[in-house]
Amino acid sequence: MTFSLVLAALLCFTTWMSTVHATIGPESSCCLQRSSTRIKAEKIQYYTIQSEGICPIPAIVFHTKSGIKICSDPNNNWAKSTMRKVDKKKEEQALQLRRQKEEGSTSSITPAVSATS
Repeated sequence: MTFSLVLAALLCFTTWMSTVHATIGPESSCCLQRSSTRIKAEKIQYYTIQSEGICPIPAIVFHTKSGIKICSDPNNNWAKSTMRKVDKKKEEQALQLRRQKEEGSTSSITPAVSATS
């Protein structure tokens, strides 16, 4: 009886821990401090917004094309400007992709008709 109770408690605890990590994620991915590093917007692939609550400080996390993470103050003018530049670049890429798809769908190729003998 005691063994069953301990096993059930252990199973419940394990399930709860995996649920917490799945919804919140491990805390190690949080920025613990902000950097004053500034790089060109062209080198940034994307950014994420770290909100306070799950992590100890709010931050904008810039992810570079070379895999580096830069944690910036969300109130910093450079961070705000860089976010706008990255957003604009993503919008331009999406627009270009839509144009390419539209051009591809309006092709002037006529389907071939097979001749039967």
